[in-house]
Amino acid sequence: MVRWILTLIAMVGACAREPAPQPPAIRLWHSFNPQQTEALNRALEKRAGPPIELTVLPFARAQTIVRDVLAKGDDCPDLVRIDATWLPELARAELLIELEPHPADQRDWLQEAVELATDGGVRYGIPQSLDVLALVYRTSVPSTAGVPWPPQTMSDLLAAAHRFTTGGRRGLSVRVDGYWFVPFLRAWGADVIDPTNGTIGIDTPEAAEALRQFAALFAEHGVAPPPAAPGEEQREELRLFHAGDVAITVNGPWAAAELAGDDLESIAAAPFPSKGTQPSAPRGGHVFVVPQCARRRSEATQLALELTEPALQSRWARRFGTIPTTQSALDEASELSRDFYRAVKQSRPLPRHPISAELFDDLTPAVAAVVGGNASAEEALAGVARAWRRLAARHNIALADPTPTGDDGGK
Repeated sequence: MVRWILTLIAMVGACAREPAPQPPAIRLWHSFNPQQTEALNRALEKRAGPPIELTVLPFARAQTIVRDVLAKGDDCPDLVRIDATWLPELARAELLIELEPHPADQRDWLQEAVELATDGGVRYGIPQSLDVLALVYRTSVPSTAGVPWPPQTMSDLLAAAHRFTTGGRRGLSVRVDGYWFVPFLRAWGADVIDPTNGTIGIDTPEAAEALRQFAALFAEHGVAPPPAAPGEEQREELRLFHAGDVAITVNGPWAAAELAGDDLESIAAAPFPSKGTQPSAPRGGHVFVVPQCARRRSEATQLALELTEPALQSRWARRFGTIPTTQSALDEASELSRDFYRAVKQSRPLPRHPISAELFDDLTPAVAAVVGGNASAEEALAGVARAWRRLAARHNIALADPTPTGDDGGK
């Protein structure tokens, strides 16, 4: 009997010494850049609660990866940081949980951020950051130009870029990319497809003229440096800006920290010129969403709320130049972040429709063909118009009659 009791006591003692089982990890997928990923990792190290399993997605492939995994429903993440242009497609495919009532209604969300997390009047996400294309420059540059700054019109911008182009320096750096072309397209009187009114936008004489003028920026006596090789755009932008070989770069807050180096106060941002009262620059951002197939929905939502706390957002804004999504965080942000937010106020989003995320598969190569001298603006945009009509048909968008661009109008 004594031996049995001692054995039982030993067994109980051994069980008491065994660690409690760990709860399942919350799986977070994101596409933060390396600097922000490091900051995220440090923030999560201090966090109490369940472990976090992080997966970094390559941004160029992230949309396809997220859509395919969520549609399949197996091995899903619990929380995903997505580009806001992806949200309408994921929401309408019923791949995201609705956040109604919203878990953070008491926060002083910026209206532009709320719009990014909403589709059809329903909120599906928790806004993490705002983005916009703006004119980024060294704070010392405008004072040397003797031209109005910031530019209010495209004529002002081109005049400044020509004044800044001197010696080995070019006045304006911009990517040969469909997204980067959008503010020029809009400022020169055209636009992208509009699912609401059924216009293609790209099939007008104004669009062709906009593309011709855009290509002229890169001509021998233009104001822009030669286009970077595909895949090298960001590296080349940084090299030229750091070397002082470009005065202005069309860029966004995602690149601010790398452009500024160790001193955010050394650079500033101005809004891209509008077309009259109609803003030109595209507005976007990133949103945390919880998939329908998530295993830990409530814990994932709580994690998203923690990662968008105003105090954390303002710290990131002061370090990286990012745009917070609440007024209280913006009030404590860097001056550069507030510069970018002023640019947000003079911008407008791409159409809040699943088609928006697909437009640049056709527009980017068309822009590159014209800049490279391999096609006329009319030829290139007629091809884009045909491709966008096919996309519209697939998305059941009713289109108005096409407008000729100088050839067959894309028919």
